[in-house]
Amino acid sequence: MLTHFHADHIGAAGDTAGWGDVEVLAHHADAPFIQAAAAGPAPDLTDRERPIYAQVMSQVPAEPVIPPRIDRELTDGDELGFGDGAVALAVPGHTPGSIALYLPQHQILFTGAAAARSPDGTVICGVFNVNRAQAAASLRRLATLDATVACFGHGEPLTHHSAAELRAAVQRMPADSGQRAPDTPGNQP
Repeated sequence: MLTHFHADHIGAAGDTAGWGDVEVLAHHADAPFIQAAAAGPAPDLTDRERPIYAQVMSQVPAEPVIPPRIDRELTDGDELGFGDGAVALAVPGHTPGSIALYLPQHQILFTGAAAARSPDGTVICGVFNVNRAQAAASLRRLATLDATVACFGHGEPLTHHSAAELRAAVQRMPADSGQRAPDTPGNQP
């Protein structure tokens, strides 16, 4: 399952798809970007994110990612047929077609880049978002789930109290936007 179109999340999918009986899943809104049929939108960076983004992009390998095939384009709420009822959740904001994976029976959440953990372990709204208001709404949605374990696209997983940590991340966001408060301890990506 490809959570969104960024190269660091799809890089090995082309190779992995050739391993045998592998089904490649992605949200329909990011499918054209994943398959290189169109360029995905650039992030709407804050002043604080600009130097971090420049540093991250300077480390991206020069060789292009081989676009993987997509066997199934997902929409919000699609049941995935594994994990005792795994469900795809649309969590736009980081990209138009960002998705998360939730296994309600096991209370396990894979957030993709909709949420992250900073180096100090604090759960935050993901960074480098194309739409900060949507990203904030998506984090609020994830915080309503009964997740004990949360696995992030960036940062170490949480193996207990995940729902409470996601709710705390929502509380740290300013009420009027999807942007985290600048220079607040624990809000560094």
